[in-house]
Amino acid sequence: MSNEPEHNKEAASIAAEPTMEEQPELEQRSAAALSVATQEAENPETPSRLLQFLFSISVRYKIAGTLIVILSLAVISLGVVTFTQQNAILRQEMKSRAETLVNQLANVGKEGLLTKQELPVYSTITDIRQREDVVYAMVMDDKGEVFAHSDLTKKGALLAGSADLAALRANSLLFQETIAGNDPVLDTTIPIMLKTKNLKIGVARIGISQKALNKAIRRQQSVYLGMALGFVVGGLLISFALARLITKPLDSLAAGIQVVARGDLRRLVPVSSSDEIGKLTNVFNQMILSLREKLLMEKYLSQPTVQSIKEHRDMTQLKLGGERKYVTALFSDARGFTSLSEKMSPEDVVRLMNVYLNLQAKVIHQFGGTIDKFVGDEVMAIFEGRGNEINAVRAAVEIQSYCKALNAARSAAGEKVISIGIGLNNGEVVMGNMGSEDHMDYTVIGDNINIAARMCGIAQPGMVLVSRAIAEAIGDQASLKDLHPVMVKGKDQPIGIAEVVSVKGGARQYMRKATDAPAVYSLAGFPDEAFTAMVKNISPTGCLLVVGSPVGIGSKVNVNFSLLELENITIRATVYHARKQDAAYYVGLCFEDMQENVHHRIVQWIHQVNSEIAEGLML
Repeated sequence: MSNEPEHNKEAASIAAEPTMEEQPELEQRSAAALSVATQEAENPETPSRLLQFLFSISVRYKIAGTLIVILSLAVISLGVVTFTQQNAILRQEMKSRAETLVNQLANVGKEGLLTKQELPVYSTITDIRQREDVVYAMVMDDKGEVFAHSDLTKKGALLAGSADLAALRANSLLFQETIAGNDPVLDTTIPIMLKTKNLKIGVARIGISQKALNKAIRRQQSVYLGMALGFVVGGLLISFALARLITKPLDSLAAGIQVVARGDLRRLVPVSSSDEIGKLTNVFNQMILSLREKLLMEKYLSQPTVQSIKEHRDMTQLKLGGERKYVTALFSDARGFTSLSEKMSPEDVVRLMNVYLNLQAKVIHQFGGTIDKFVGDEVMAIFEGRGNEINAVRAAVEIQSYCKALNAARSAAGEKVISIGIGLNNGEVVMGNMGSEDHMDYTVIGDNINIAARMCGIAQPGMVLVSRAIAEAIGDQASLKDLHPVMVKGKDQPIGIAEVVSVKGGARQYMRKATDAPAVYSLAGFPDEAFTAMVKNISPTGCLLVVGSPVGIGSKVNVNFSLLELENITIRATVYHARKQDAAYYVGLCFEDMQENVHHRIVQWIHQVNSEIAEGLML
């Protein structure tokens, strides 16, 4: 439409305008539409609310409710049909009995009316009255006068009630429901005819009480209601049990999904059935296993490799080759490791090396670097982009500080130690997929990488060597000691190097470890008033506590830790910062007067490596 000529738009606009005759009608329609819309907005439709309510009900209650409704409808339908049929049968039996009795009375009443002898008629009435359910019996002539009646006082009376008149007019068997003495009665009437002359000479009437019938009907109703209630209660229990049986695997599956949503892939959902829900659970477990495989495989790949795969999920974009990038390369290598390993078992060598490799990896990641690869006792790390030289230097200095503290603690315990030399260089390199068509690695190559490796080779234990390019990039952010230029393999001219003495900001002396260990603390001078707390992280010099009540900065406290493998440790500390978050208080403590053996134990505990890879299966 945006490409139409302007005159076409104008013509369309003019054609769309209503005429003068159409405007009042359009205004009325608009007002009506607005009124309807307003009513719909103010009064939402009940069906939509009902649907929203039904959709919000738990599946368990939906299943149970559906089964109960179906069972109730079935019980009600069956009960109504059965009750109606039984009621009809009882009423038909009463009518048949009444018809038999009234025919008997009519036969005797015919002779009595013709002979004017009422004694035989009364005798028959007396016999009929012997039945408990017979309320009255009578014979009336064609004028409505009582010829014989079970109640002698009504002899010769002229009955004129509506039922009496209807009985007098009856030309065939007639059933009427009436009231006699406050009791419901089935009045049965049959005309007394002279067949030869087809002449009606009177009527015979019998009233049978319906109390017994109504009592039987009420008894049936009570039995039916009791059975219906029993069926509903039983159906309710069965429905909820069945719904629970169906939804319990769904609850387990939902719980498993919540666990996975939190990033925990260590647990599978138990399969309790082989139906569709069981198949769904199996598929979900297979998904967890696939995610486990993915995460475990990522542990064997460098971070750049994993990132490259994520960025090139389309296999057509994944190919051999690379691109130029500016990086800072960090190489670290254990000094004297070969001779040390000759005196240790292979298992001890692996355990020892993992402690120091884990230390370096944590620091490198903390400062934004990525581990390109581990080569035996050597670490190769990359910091991408200009300006990250200072982060690489800080990481190197912090690694050496942590190693120094760890070595002191291990030496005090009589354990083997490792010293590390680190070299850094920066510049442009080629980063990409290197290798063959069947096996490749995402890594970096180039002369600047080789220089960093050579510098690591000449670094002494505990030393951090940087190239002249690194020194120029970091400027006065670090204190450097210039060294004599050195010749490195592959270079015709010596290269300038410097040793990092110290760095400004960001280099700690001791590593911290995150934890959720419980602790108990008391204010100095009030040892009997102990409070519970949670340790969020800890180092040999201090920790961060989460407490339930405020503690002032500068307060002296005694803290009792219950750290795994450290047993109970009580340390005196000073509060040096505090802040409130939600309903908790985060308190930073600085340890004081710590015993040397406790200090070393905390250092070693902080640097422990969890050998269970499954513990790391968190997204």
